[in-house]
Amino acid sequence: MAISEAARADLYTGLREVLGRDRAETLMAYLPTFEPTDVATKADVENLRQEMDRRFDEMDRRFDEMDQRFAQIDQRFEQVDQRFADVNGRLDRLFQTLVAGLFVIIAAMVGLVVLAP
Repeated sequence: MAISEAARADLYTGLREVLGRDRAETLMAYLPTFEPTDVATKADVENLRQEMDRRFDEMDRRFDEMDQRFAQIDQRFEQVDQRFADVNGRLDRLFQTLVAGLFVIIAAMVGLVVLAP
């Protein structure tokens, strides 16, 4: 229940008469001062809860979207890895072919030198 300024003033007057001015001011300093509009109602708290729920739901949705995007990125990285593996295999076969070709050329040159008169 909100206390009006008139009620606070009346309380202070009564305390001052019983306790004296200094003690009344000390006691009044411990009483909270607030406007009735500053008090949150159950409806205010419920509205805040609903707003927080809405915001958390929105954050969950955004995190789900980010998870989907990361899954797509992971899939693309897997495709790139597979392409690199394919290129690596092709380079390995090309190297083997070149080495075999060089051995054939060297063998042919050795054969020509040995058979030359």
